Amino acid sequence: MRILDRYIILLFLRFFSLALGAFSGIYLLVDFIEKVDDFIEHHAAWHLYFAFFLNKLPTIISQITPLAVLLATFLTVAGLSRNGELTAMFSGGIGLARILRPLFLLTLFIVFVNFSVNEYLLPATTEKMNHIFHHQVRKKPITILKEGGTWLRDENRIVHIRAMEPQRMVLQGIVIYTLNDSFQITLSEEAARANYDGHGWIAESALVRRFDPATGAVTHFSRVVQKPLSFHKPPEEFRTADAKREELNFQQLRHYAVKLEMEGFDAASYRVDMHSRLATPFSSFIMTFLGVPFALRGSRRAGVAMGLAVGIAIGMVYFFLQATLTAFGYSALLPPLVAAWSANLIFLLLGLWLFLTLEA
Repeated sequence: MRILDRYIILLFLRFFSLALGAFSGIYLLVDFIEKVDDFIEHHAAWHLYFAFFLNKLPTIISQITPLAVLLATFLTVAGLSRNGELTAMFSGGIGLARILRPLFLLTLFIVFVNFSVNEYLLPATTEKMNHIFHHQVRKKPITILKEGGTWLRDENRIVHIRAMEPQRMVLQGIVIYTLNDSFQITLSEEAARANYDGHGWIAESALVRRFDPATGAVTHFSRVVQKPLSFHKPPEEFRTADAKREELNFQQLRHYAVKLEMEGFDAASYRVDMHSRLATPFSSFIMTFLGVPFALRGSRRAGVAMGLAVGIAIGMVYFFLQATLTAFGYSALLPPLVAAWSANLIFLLLGLWLFLTLEA
């Protein structure tokens, strides 16, 4: 590795580490202030505080990495320009592309590391974090999310849901078993789809079966076009169960989406999350394209304050756009691939345009 490459890489890593540490600390502080009331209200043990935020840290670092890359790129290039080092390199016959090559290669390595963390580490730490907060602190009932769907209990009912879409207020592949005091099934309600109308769940083309508790034989069978289900949990209470999707990596989400589609269910939201597992880490590379031209345009007056302002502004716009497009994907207004990658494509084109106008 050439001395110039080592110098640029070390300069970038210093700014990247500082930015990652600072943003992660701020994120942790804000999240602690938001969550501390729940811990105090439920009289959580002190070690749960530590365990929760320790398991939350990898998620925070993964989410903050693109913003840290943007700020580090901005400060690295702006510092080289402001100190006259870029001018000296140009005078020595070194072009801008050669100067920036180690930055882009290092960013690609960061993308690979971030994806690996999301794929292999985050599912385990997110599962532990959700278990601590929802079950050990808030004492919520444990929801089992397996390949076959979600199982939960509601009073004297056992409910199986193949797929849930709380954002769209839709349940797919729902089966409700009503039990008597002897834990024998007296009623089953089955529907391919149920929608929440603001008061309860309305099943479409529901199959209703009544059983004789003594013999287990079917005593009544009917199909109802639209039927209010004897299950009253609102969509908000499915947030915990739906959060289980955060514990799935790319391969698991793809496998689950294929299984749902083979069974005739809508898997759009799962495919959006699947593609997002790839698109989100790659955003770090996009931020490098944005950071360089912004730094060169304002290099004479660029400092930490301006770098923070530019980084936060671009980061807010990116995350707002990404969240909006993801919501469109969940609602089936956009194809999953488009919903997950459009924000990256838009910002990549913006970065390329800034590079072209800079060279002009």
